[in-house]
Amino acid sequence: MMAGLTRTDFATLSGWADHNHEAAFAAFRHSAPFLIAHPPTSRHPSVAIKALLAVAQAALDLPADLPRPHARLFFERHFAPYSIDGEGLLTGYYEPEFDARLAPDTEFRFPLHRRPHDLVSLKTKEALAAGFTPETSFARQRNGKIELHLSRAAIMAGGLEGQGLEFVWLKDPFEAYIIHIQGSARLRLEDGQTMRVAFDGKSGHPYQSLGKLLIEEGHFTPDSISMGALIAHLRAMGAEGVAYLGRNPSYIFFKPVEEPALNSPDVGPESAAHVPLLPLRSIAVDRHLHTFGLPFWIETMLPSLEQGDETPFRQLVLAHDTGSAIKGMARADLFCGSGETAGQLAGILKQPTCFTCLLPLDEKEQADG
Repeated sequence: MMAGLTRTDFATLSGWADHNHEAAFAAFRHSAPFLIAHPPTSRHPSVAIKALLAVAQAALDLPADLPRPHARLFFERHFAPYSIDGEGLLTGYYEPEFDARLAPDTEFRFPLHRRPHDLVSLKTKEALAAGFTPETSFARQRNGKIELHLSRAAIMAGGLEGQGLEFVWLKDPFEAYIIHIQGSARLRLEDGQTMRVAFDGKSGHPYQSLGKLLIEEGHFTPDSISMGALIAHLRAMGAEGVAYLGRNPSYIFFKPVEEPALNSPDVGPESAAHVPLLPLRSIAVDRHLHTFGLPFWIETMLPSLEQGDETPFRQLVLAHDTGSAIKGMARADLFCGSGETAGQLAGILKQPTCFTCLLPLDEKEQADG
Protein backbone atom coordinates (compact mmCIF):
# COMPACT_ATOMS: atom_id res chain seq x y z
CA MET A 1 0.00 0.00 0.00
CA MET A 2 1.10 3.53 -0.72
CA ALA A 3 3.18 5.12 2.06
CA GLY A 4 1.23 7.62 4.11
CA LEU A 5 -2.11 5.79 3.73
CA THR A 6 -3.77 3.78 6.51
CA ARG A 7 -6.80 1.56 5.89
CA THR A 8 -9.79 2.69 7.90
CA ASP A 9 -13.57 2.20 7.90
CA PHE A 10 -16.45 4.35 6.68
CA ALA A 11 -17.93 4.26 10.19
CA THR A 12 -14.94 6.25 11.46
CA LEU A 13 -15.50 9.14 9.03
CA SER A 14 -17.06 12.02 10.93
CA GLY A 15 -20.26 13.11 9.18
CA TRP A 16 -20.30 10.24 6.67
CA ALA A 17 -23.61 8.78 7.82
CA ASP A 18 -25.42 12.12 7.43
CA HIS A 19 -23.77 13.20 4.19
CA ASN A 20 -25.69 14.15 1.06
CA HIS A 21 -24.64 10.98 -0.73
CA GLU A 22 -27.05 11.46 -3.63
CA ALA A 23 -25.30 14.74 -4.52
CA ALA A 24 -21.92 13.06 -4.10
CA PHE A 25 -23.01 10.23 -6.39
CA ALA A 26 -24.30 12.73 -8.98
CA ALA A 27 -20.89 14.43 -8.90
CA PHE A 28 -19.06 11.12 -9.38
CA ARG A 29 -21.45 10.11 -12.16
CA HIS A 30 -20.89 13.52 -13.79
CA SER A 31 -17.17 12.78 -14.04
CA ALA A 32 -17.56 9.14 -15.13
CA PRO A 33 -17.85 9.60 -18.93
CA PHE A 34 -14.88 11.95 -18.97
CA LEU A 35 -12.74 9.45 -17.01
CA ILE A 36 -13.69 6.68 -19.41
CA ALA A 37 -12.95 8.85 -22.44
CA HIS A 38 -9.63 10.05 -20.95
CA PRO A 39 -8.34 7.29 -18.63
CA PRO A 40 -6.11 8.83 -15.96
CA THR A 41 -2.58 7.70 -15.20
CA SER A 42 -2.16 5.67 -12.03
CA ARG A 43 0.23 7.37 -9.63
CA HIS A 44 0.86 4.17 -7.68
CA PRO A 45 0.32 0.42 -8.25
CA SER A 46 -2.25 0.47 -5.44
CA VAL A 47 -4.59 2.48 -7.68
CA ALA A 48 -5.89 0.14 -10.37
CA ILE A 49 -7.16 2.23 -13.26
CA LYS A 50 -9.12 -0.74 -14.57
CA ALA A 51 -11.00 -0.93 -11.28
CA LEU A 52 -11.62 2.84 -11.20
CA LEU A 53 -13.01 2.82 -14.74
CA ALA A 54 -15.21 -0.16 -13.87
CA VAL A 55 -16.68 1.84 -10.98
CA ALA A 56 -17.23 4.79 -13.32
CA GLN A 57 -19.14 2.54 -15.71
CA ALA A 58 -21.15 1.10 -12.82
CA ALA A 59 -22.19 4.65 -11.92
CA LEU A 60 -23.36 5.31 -15.48
CA ASP A 61 -25.43 2.13 -15.38
CA LEU A 62 -27.42 3.57 -12.46
CA PRO A 63 -29.97 6.42 -12.48
CA ALA A 64 -28.56 9.93 -12.07
CA ASP A 65 -30.97 10.64 -9.20
CA LEU A 66 -30.02 7.65 -7.06
CA PRO A 67 -31.73 7.79 -3.63
CA ARG A 68 -29.50 8.64 -0.69
CA PRO A 69 -29.31 5.14 0.90
CA HIS A 70 -28.43 3.55 -2.45
CA ALA A 71 -25.90 6.28 -3.20
CA ARG A 72 -24.17 5.69 0.14
CA LEU A 73 -24.13 1.95 -0.54
CA PHE A 74 -22.57 2.59 -3.95
CA PHE A 75 -19.50 4.21 -2.39
CA GLU A 76 -19.23 1.70 0.44
CA ARG A 77 -19.48 -1.20 -1.98
CA HIS A 78 -17.02 0.09 -4.60
CA PHE A 79 -14.37 1.84 -2.49
CA ALA A 80 -12.21 1.34 0.59
CA PRO A 81 -11.27 4.39 2.70
CA TYR A 82 -7.63 5.11 3.54
CA SER A 83 -6.76 7.98 5.85
CA ILE A 84 -3.85 10.16 4.78
CA ASP A 85 -1.32 10.52 7.57
CA GLY A 86 -0.82 13.93 9.16
CA GLU A 87 -2.81 17.14 9.18
CA GLY A 88 -3.39 18.48 5.71
CA LEU A 89 -4.14 21.87 4.18
CA LEU A 90 -7.13 22.92 2.06
CA THR A 91 -7.01 26.12 0.03
CA GLY A 92 -9.41 27.34 -2.63
CA TYR A 93 -9.54 28.48 -6.24
CA TYR A 94 -12.28 29.77 -8.48
CA GLU A 95 -13.21 30.96 -11.97
CA PRO A 96 -12.98 34.77 -12.06
CA GLU A 97 -15.31 36.93 -14.16
CA PHE A 98 -13.99 40.16 -15.66
CA ASP A 99 -14.73 42.61 -18.46
CA ALA A 100 -12.57 42.14 -21.55
CA ARG A 101 -12.26 43.15 -25.20
CA LEU A 102 -11.34 41.31 -28.38
CA ALA A 103 -9.21 44.24 -29.54
CA PRO A 104 -6.99 46.52 -27.46
CA ASP A 105 -7.83 50.16 -26.82
CA THR A 106 -6.66 52.87 -24.44
CA GLU A 107 -8.43 51.18 -21.52
CA PHE A 108 -8.08 47.46 -22.26
CA ARG A 109 -4.33 47.03 -22.73
CA PHE A 110 -3.31 43.85 -20.89
CA PRO A 111 -3.51 40.69 -23.01
CA LEU A 112 -3.89 37.00 -22.45
CA HIS A 113 -1.69 34.97 -24.80
CA ARG A 114 -2.35 31.84 -26.78
CA ARG A 115 0.10 28.97 -26.59
CA PRO A 116 3.29 29.72 -28.58
CA HIS A 117 4.02 27.41 -31.51
CA ASP A 118 7.34 26.30 -29.96
CA LEU A 119 5.86 25.24 -26.60
CA VAL A 120 5.88 21.47 -26.09
CA SER A 121 4.44 19.21 -23.40
CA LEU A 122 6.91 17.12 -21.43
CA LYS A 123 6.48 13.79 -19.75
CA THR A 124 8.33 13.27 -16.48
CA LYS A 125 11.08 11.20 -18.14
CA GLU A 126 11.56 13.85 -20.81
CA ALA A 127 11.76 16.61 -18.20
CA LEU A 128 14.40 14.74 -16.20
CA ALA A 129 16.40 13.93 -19.34
CA ALA A 130 16.46 17.65 -20.18
CA GLY A 131 17.77 18.49 -16.71
CA PHE A 132 14.48 19.81 -15.31
CA THR A 133 12.50 18.73 -12.26
CA PRO A 134 9.65 16.19 -12.51
CA GLU A 135 7.19 19.10 -12.12
CA THR A 136 8.32 20.70 -15.40
CA SER A 137 5.51 19.76 -17.76
CA PHE A 138 6.10 22.37 -20.50
CA ALA A 139 9.15 23.82 -22.21
CA ARG A 140 10.29 25.42 -25.45
CA GLN A 141 11.81 23.45 -28.31
CA ARG A 142 14.25 25.63 -30.21
CA ASN A 143 17.12 24.70 -32.53
CA GLY A 144 16.71 21.07 -31.55
CA LYS A 145 17.05 21.81 -27.84
CA ILE A 146 14.57 21.79 -24.97
CA GLU A 147 14.68 24.85 -22.71
CA LEU A 148 12.40 26.86 -20.49
CA HIS A 149 10.22 29.35 -22.33
CA LEU A 150 10.24 33.07 -21.57
CA SER A 151 9.69 34.10 -17.97
CA ARG A 152 6.79 36.30 -16.87
CA ALA A 153 9.13 39.32 -16.56
CA ALA A 154 10.43 38.75 -20.10
CA ILE A 155 6.91 38.48 -21.50
CA MET A 156 5.79 41.57 -19.57
CA ALA A 157 8.74 43.37 -21.23
CA GLY A 158 7.39 42.45 -24.68
CA GLY A 159 9.11 39.11 -25.32
CA LEU A 160 6.14 37.69 -27.25
CA GLU A 161 5.18 40.79 -29.20
CA GLY A 162 4.86 40.43 -32.97
CA GLN A 163 3.79 36.76 -32.86
CA GLY A 164 0.05 37.44 -32.90
CA LEU A 165 -0.54 35.41 -29.73
CA GLU A 166 -2.70 38.02 -27.97
CA PHE A 167 -6.41 37.21 -28.34
CA VAL A 168 -8.24 39.08 -25.59
CA TRP A 169 -7.40 42.13 -23.47
CA LEU A 170 -8.11 43.08 -19.83
CA LYS A 171 -8.17 46.60 -18.40
CA ASP A 172 -6.17 45.73 -15.31
CA PRO A 173 -2.84 43.85 -15.07
CA PHE A 174 -3.89 42.43 -11.71
CA GLU A 175 -7.09 40.98 -13.20
CA ALA A 176 -4.93 39.30 -15.84
CA TYR A 177 -2.65 37.97 -13.09
CA ILE A 178 -5.61 36.58 -11.14
CA ILE A 179 -6.67 34.69 -14.26
CA HIS A 180 -3.15 33.25 -14.47
CA ILE A 181 -3.30 32.09 -10.87
CA GLN A 182 -6.77 30.54 -11.24
CA GLY A 183 -6.08 29.02 -14.67
CA SER A 184 -9.42 29.98 -16.27
CA ALA A 185 -11.96 32.77 -16.49
CA ARG A 186 -15.30 33.92 -17.86
CA LEU A 187 -14.87 37.19 -19.72
CA ARG A 188 -17.69 39.66 -20.36
CA LEU A 189 -17.26 41.14 -23.85
CA GLU A 190 -18.49 44.47 -25.17
CA ASP A 191 -21.35 42.94 -27.20
CA GLY A 192 -22.82 41.24 -24.15
CA GLN A 193 -21.40 37.82 -25.02
CA THR A 194 -19.30 35.78 -22.64
CA MET A 195 -16.03 34.07 -23.50
CA ARG A 196 -14.64 31.30 -21.33
CA VAL A 197 -10.87 30.92 -21.48
CA ALA A 198 -8.97 27.85 -20.33
CA PHE A 199 -5.41 26.84 -19.47
CA ASP A 200 -3.38 25.77 -22.51
CA GLY A 201 0.16 25.44 -21.19
CA LYS A 202 2.77 27.39 -19.27
CA SER A 203 6.31 28.65 -19.66
CA GLY A 204 7.88 25.86 -17.62
CA HIS A 205 9.47 28.11 -15.02
CA PRO A 206 8.70 27.01 -11.44
CA TYR A 207 5.82 28.79 -9.76
CA GLN A 208 6.87 31.38 -7.18
CA SER A 209 4.26 32.43 -4.64
CA LEU A 210 4.16 36.21 -4.38
CA GLY A 211 2.36 35.82 -1.07
CA LYS A 212 5.31 33.88 0.30
CA LEU A 213 7.71 36.55 -0.91
CA LEU A 214 5.67 39.31 0.73
CA ILE A 215 5.63 37.35 3.99
CA GLU A 216 9.41 36.90 3.83
CA GLU A 217 9.78 40.65 3.25
CA GLY A 218 7.69 41.41 6.33
CA HIS A 219 4.62 42.89 4.62
CA PHE A 220 2.30 40.11 5.82
CA THR A 221 2.15 37.22 8.23
CA PRO A 222 0.89 33.75 7.26
CA ASP A 223 -2.39 34.56 9.03
CA SER A 224 -2.95 37.94 7.36
CA ILE A 225 -2.12 37.05 3.75
CA SER A 226 -4.91 36.38 1.25
CA MET A 227 -5.34 36.89 -2.47
CA GLY A 228 -7.42 40.02 -1.86
CA ALA A 229 -4.86 41.47 0.54
CA LEU A 230 -2.00 40.63 -1.82
CA ILE A 231 -3.63 42.34 -4.81
CA ALA A 232 -4.61 45.40 -2.74
CA HIS A 233 -1.03 45.71 -1.52
CA LEU A 234 0.44 45.50 -5.02
CA ARG A 235 -2.13 47.97 -6.40
CA ALA A 236 -1.08 50.46 -3.75
CA MET A 237 2.51 50.14 -4.95
CA GLY A 238 1.57 51.51 -8.40
CA ALA A 239 4.00 50.71 -11.23
CA GLU A 240 6.31 48.98 -8.77
CA GLY A 241 3.48 46.63 -7.83
CA VAL A 242 2.86 45.75 -11.48
CA ALA A 243 6.56 45.02 -11.94
CA TYR A 244 6.46 42.85 -8.79
CA LEU A 245 4.23 40.39 -10.67
CA GLY A 246 7.30 39.46 -12.70
CA ARG A 247 8.88 37.87 -9.63
CA ASN A 248 6.67 34.85 -10.31
CA PRO A 249 8.43 33.59 -13.47
CA SER A 250 5.74 31.04 -14.34
CA TYR A 251 3.52 32.32 -17.17
CA ILE A 252 0.26 30.73 -18.28
CA PHE A 253 -1.07 30.47 -21.85
CA PHE A 254 -4.78 30.26 -22.63
CA LYS A 255 -7.27 29.28 -25.29
CA PRO A 256 -10.89 30.30 -25.87
CA VAL A 257 -13.32 27.50 -25.03
CA GLU A 258 -15.45 26.77 -28.09
CA GLU A 259 -17.25 23.52 -27.16
CA PRO A 260 -20.86 24.39 -26.22
CA ALA A 261 -20.96 21.76 -23.45
CA LEU A 262 -17.94 23.36 -21.77
CA ASN A 263 -19.33 26.88 -22.13
CA SER A 264 -22.41 26.19 -20.02
CA PRO A 265 -22.73 28.43 -16.94
CA ASP A 266 -24.07 25.37 -15.08
CA VAL A 267 -20.58 23.86 -14.81
CA GLY A 268 -17.13 25.21 -14.13
CA PRO A 269 -14.17 25.21 -16.50
CA GLU A 270 -12.61 22.06 -17.87
CA SER A 271 -10.09 20.54 -15.47
CA ALA A 272 -6.77 18.82 -16.07
CA ALA A 273 -8.71 15.53 -15.98
CA HIS A 274 -10.97 16.90 -18.79
CA VAL A 275 -13.89 17.00 -16.34
CA PRO A 276 -15.97 20.21 -16.07
CA LEU A 277 -15.38 21.36 -12.51
CA LEU A 278 -18.15 21.24 -9.91
CA PRO A 279 -18.31 23.86 -7.14
CA LEU A 280 -17.38 22.44 -3.71
CA ARG A 281 -17.08 18.94 -5.21
CA SER A 282 -13.94 19.22 -7.36
CA ILE A 283 -10.44 19.50 -5.92
CA ALA A 284 -6.99 20.00 -7.37
CA VAL A 285 -4.37 17.55 -6.05
CA ASP A 286 -0.68 16.82 -6.50
CA ARG A 287 -0.73 15.02 -9.85
CA HIS A 288 2.52 13.22 -9.01
CA LEU A 289 0.97 11.56 -5.94
CA HIS A 290 -2.75 11.17 -6.59
CA THR A 291 -4.76 9.71 -9.46
CA PHE A 292 -7.40 11.83 -11.17
CA GLY A 293 -10.96 10.67 -10.58
CA LEU A 294 -10.49 9.34 -7.06
CA PRO A 295 -12.97 10.41 -4.36
CA PHE A 296 -11.69 11.98 -1.14
CA TRP A 297 -13.49 12.54 2.14
CA ILE A 298 -12.42 15.83 3.72
CA GLU A 299 -13.11 17.06 7.24
CA THR A 300 -12.44 20.72 7.97
CA MET A 301 -14.02 24.05 8.94
CA LEU A 302 -15.30 26.37 6.22
CA PRO A 303 -14.88 30.12 6.85
CA SER A 304 -18.06 32.20 6.59
CA LEU A 305 -18.05 35.36 4.46
CA GLU A 306 -20.82 37.02 6.45
CA GLN A 307 -20.55 36.01 10.10
CA GLY A 308 -16.78 35.87 10.19
CA ASP A 309 -16.87 32.48 11.92
CA GLU A 310 -16.44 28.91 10.68
CA THR A 311 -18.81 25.99 10.10
CA PRO A 312 -18.03 22.26 9.85
CA PHE A 313 -17.42 21.10 6.29
CA ARG A 314 -17.44 17.34 5.80
CA GLN A 315 -17.69 16.55 2.13
CA LEU A 316 -16.97 13.90 -0.47
CA VAL A 317 -14.94 15.57 -3.21
CA LEU A 318 -13.26 14.34 -6.39
CA ALA A 319 -9.72 14.73 -7.71
CA HIS A 320 -10.36 16.52 -10.99
CA ASP A 321 -7.52 19.01 -11.26
CA THR A 322 -3.97 19.93 -10.32
CA GLY A 323 -1.89 23.05 -9.75
CA SER A 324 1.72 24.17 -9.43
CA ALA A 325 1.31 25.12 -5.78
CA ILE A 326 -0.38 21.85 -4.78
CA LYS A 327 2.33 19.60 -3.40
CA GLY A 328 2.03 16.70 -0.97
CA MET A 329 -0.32 13.87 -0.09
CA ALA A 330 -2.49 15.86 2.33
CA ARG A 331 -2.88 18.96 0.19
CA ALA A 332 -5.74 20.10 -2.04
CA ASP A 333 -7.33 23.14 -3.65
CA LEU A 334 -11.14 23.26 -3.51
CA PHE A 335 -12.96 24.67 -6.55
CA CYS A 336 -15.30 27.26 -5.05
CA GLY A 337 -17.27 28.17 -8.19
CA SER A 338 -17.40 31.18 -10.53
CA GLY A 339 -17.66 34.91 -9.87
CA GLU A 340 -16.97 37.37 -7.08
CA THR A 341 -18.52 35.48 -4.13
CA ALA A 342 -16.65 32.30 -5.05
CA GLY A 343 -13.49 34.37 -5.30
CA GLN A 344 -13.99 35.79 -1.83
CA LEU A 345 -14.27 32.30 -0.36
CA ALA A 346 -11.31 30.99 -2.35
CA GLY A 347 -9.24 33.96 -1.22
CA ILE A 348 -9.63 33.23 2.50
CA LEU A 349 -9.74 29.42 2.39
CA LYS A 350 -6.63 28.14 4.16
CA GLN A 351 -7.87 25.42 6.48
CA PRO A 352 -6.25 22.54 8.39
CA THR A 353 -7.96 19.46 6.96
CA CYS A 354 -8.13 15.70 7.45
CA PHE A 355 -8.07 13.79 4.16
CA THR A 356 -9.29 10.26 3.50
CA CYS A 357 -8.71 8.77 0.06
CA LEU A 358 -11.24 6.28 -1.33
CA LEU A 359 -9.47 3.63 -3.40
CA PRO A 360 -11.49 1.48 -5.83
CA LEU A 361 -12.08 -2.19 -5.07
CA ASP A 362 -11.90 -4.80 -7.79
CA GLU A 363 -14.72 -7.31 -8.28
CA LYS A 364 -13.12 -9.93 -6.02
CA GLU A 365 -12.63 -7.43 -3.20
CA GLN A 366 -16.26 -6.30 -3.55
CA ALA A 367 -17.43 -9.90 -3.32
CA ASP A 368 -15.21 -10.58 -0.31
CA GLY A 369 -16.54 -7.44 1.37
